[in-house]
Amino acid sequence: MRETVERVVVNVGSLNRIKRRAVEEACRELFGGATVRPFRTDSGVSHTPATDDEIIEGAARRAAGAFGEGGADFGVGLEGGVAQTPHGPILKGWVAVFDGTRTFIGATPGLPLPASVMEKVRGGRELAHLMEEMTGVEDVRSKQGAFGVLTGNRITRLQSFKLALYCAFAPVVNGKLYAGEAR
Repeated sequence: MRETVERVVVNVGSLNRIKRRAVEEACRELFGGATVRPFRTDSGVSHTPATDDEIIEGAARRAAGAFGEGGADFGVGLEGGVAQTPHGPILKGWVAVFDGTRTFIGATPGLPLPASVMEKVRGGRELAHLMEEMTGVEDVRSKQGAFGVLTGNRITRLQSFKLALYCAFAPVVNGKLYAGEAR
């Protein structure tokens, strides 16, 4: 853990205000605060990734791209998608934290995606736009997100990404427990 807040700089691979706020809130709790700088980065994956591997790849690319903007202790990438399981499609997100050498990942909770929504996603529709149509809420991805819509705001997009950030940063804030593990 860093000695002073001013020394912790985190570049985020997204301009989305909910993703930035999740990083700011998690870093405040983990480090006492941080300078969080958003950058437009390319995930290199589809707009609604369809596997855990693709979601992780998108998060890792965003983290590396953000770190590459310079002047940061960490680059963070946050990516959401729909993972296919034997029990149906699960909405979830992955976070990657890159320190210039190692990448650490953490996942959001996952929740079932309605079959009717998944059918439209498979047809090429973007999940965020579908959530906007279902709720009448403009720019839902910058508000409660699909997580909030589907859980009745019991778990919002902000909260789900914060949980994933705590998990991804665990090797950083609890380094002694992870000492000697190469990633």
